[in-house]
Amino acid sequence: MEKTIFAVLSLSLLLLAGGGGADACEDYDVPMMSAAVAFERASTGRAMSEMCADEVGTATAPDQEVTDSVFAAVSAAARSCAATARAVRDMARDPSTPPGAREAGRACGGRYGEAMARLADAVGHLNGCQLVELSADAPAAIAAVDDCTTALLPVVGFSPLYNRVIGDRDRCVLALRLISILLHHPGSTLA
Repeated sequence: MEKTIFAVLSLSLLLLAGGGGADACEDYDVPMMSAAVAFERASTGRAMSEMCADEVGTATAPDQEVTDSVFAAVSAAARSCAATARAVRDMARDPSTPPGAREAGRACGGRYGEAMARLADAVGHLNGCQLVELSADAPAAIAAVDDCTTALLPVVGFSPLYNRVIGDRDRCVLALRLISILLHHPGSTLA
């Protein structure tokens, strides 16, 4: 649990220090588009499109670096993961929680610590213009959150907490899809 708390504090500091992405990455051919276009390209369906609108809005102009959209998506994933980490920690500590669910909560707490550390890495890589490094950050966060879904499903079923963890995974996937737009657009020199 201490690792989770450290990851939340580290990520909070990075988000405060970073502010708005990696606007100063002139060495890279970073695509420009509105947030609405970036999220439309990243979305795989209606649910993800709605998540985009809820998390970062639907502004159509002006065009901005895709790094801004990546930063917004990573930040939204980090905020959601921090809230869920608190919920699983509370579940694991609650003596009225069945033992199997407490064990799953402890496992999730550790995995969420890993996910938030990787999201903090992504923010640091964005702020440091280490854009290629992003391709390792989001998949590791997705895997960590997905491990929590695997631990929770047998003991809590399709509960509100399980659905919340699925939402966190989807937010991390959205960040990965935006990273893919950033790294793999026509003319990119990043990948």
